[in-house]
Amino acid sequence: MTPKRSGISVELRRFRETKNPFPLAKAALLVFRQGRTLELLYGGYCSVLHRPSPVRLGDSAAELAAILERKSEFVHHGTLYRDQLEELYGDVFALRALPADFISARWESVWREGDRLILGEYGDHARLACITRDSCVLSDFYQRIPTVRHIHTIQRYGDAGQFLVSVGDTSKFLDLWVVDRSGMALLKRVRRRLAGYTAAEEVNGEYYFGTDFTSRPNFIEALGSGEKFFFPDKAYKLRADIFRGYTVSRFRRRCTRSLRY
Repeated sequence: MTPKRSGISVELRRFRETKNPFPLAKAALLVFRQGRTLELLYGGYCSVLHRPSPVRLGDSAAELAAILERKSEFVHHGTLYRDQLEELYGDVFALRALPADFISARWESVWREGDRLILGEYGDHARLACITRDSCVLSDFYQRIPTVRHIHTIQRYGDAGQFLVSVGDTSKFLDLWVVDRSGMALLKRVRRRLAGYTAAEEVNGEYYFGTDFTSRPNFIEALGSGEKFFFPDKAYKLRADIFRGYTVSRFRRRCTRSLRY
């Protein structure tokens, strides 16, 4: 069994707790080894030029109360392990046809499209699986990229069987794929850098993604416009885990609320 790697966030937390410079030096070494220097520099840039967003109450207390009443939806399912995937989808899809070493997937990288289930692996591998009632087809495309460790999110894109896939950890890509009768295929790379998003939501035809930078400013990014919405102060350096869309009737539009950081 492969031992777990020491993480950057773990070492930074140790440094903050102990004030011992050794974990800080180890974190710096990990940043270099994992090719995250650009990410670190970008975090510094954001810290200087993009401060935390102010928190403003909505115009209607009733609208806020209506959203908060739906607190049962404020649930982050986290990582779904093999037994949980089989419990949720095993009656409909051929989950048992997955390789034995396909251990888990993030909730955000599970997408059901008609009679197909698409899974993005989050574990020791980074494979895509397309599962039907009778078959299971895997793509090892990301396995062949040494700097890709996990699949973070899968987000439906349009109505033609296309979906967006974000990956991490060293390389943070956002790719557009398609699934049809012949299987899965990569169409194009949408983002080549700093796109290892861990949350996604479509709102009125625009696609919003949440970042997962370690101990650095995080934000929601609109795919089409590129506009960034930095998190408020308490969540400024915490990653996004999940988004949900809510209808705000007074303005006759939908807004995206980040439910957990």
